[in-house]
Amino acid sequence: MSERALSVESAGLSDYSNRAAAVGAELASAAAQASVAGPGLLGPVLGLIGGDFVAAYTAAANAHVDSIARLSTTVASLSAAAKATVAGYHGVDTSTARAVTQRQPEIQV
Repeated sequence: MSERALSVESAGLSDYSNRAAAVGAELASAAAQASVAGPGLLGPVLGLIGGDFVAAYTAAANAHVDSIARLSTTVASLSAAAKATVAGYHGVDTSTARAVTQRQPEIQV
C-alpha cells in the first residue's frame, strides 16, 4: 500500500489569494466604468430611426456589465476561499507543532 501525502505551499496560495483579490477589484472597476458608458448617449445621435438598435444595444450592454460584475464577485470569492484555506492550514500546522513539541520528551527516536 502506498502512502499519499498532501503538501501545500501556503505562501503560493496566499499569493494567489492576493492576486485574485486584485483582479476582482479591477473587474469591479471595469464593471463600474462600463455602466457609465451606457448606450443612452446614442439615443439623441441615432434619433427615432435608431430606437430599435439603441434598445437592443442597451440590453446587450446591460448584460455585459452584469457579466463583468458576476465575474468580479466570483473571483473575489475565490480569493476569500484561498485566504481562509491558508488560515486553516496555518492553524492545523500550529496546533500540530504545539502538540508535537509538548510530547517531545515522550517520543523515543
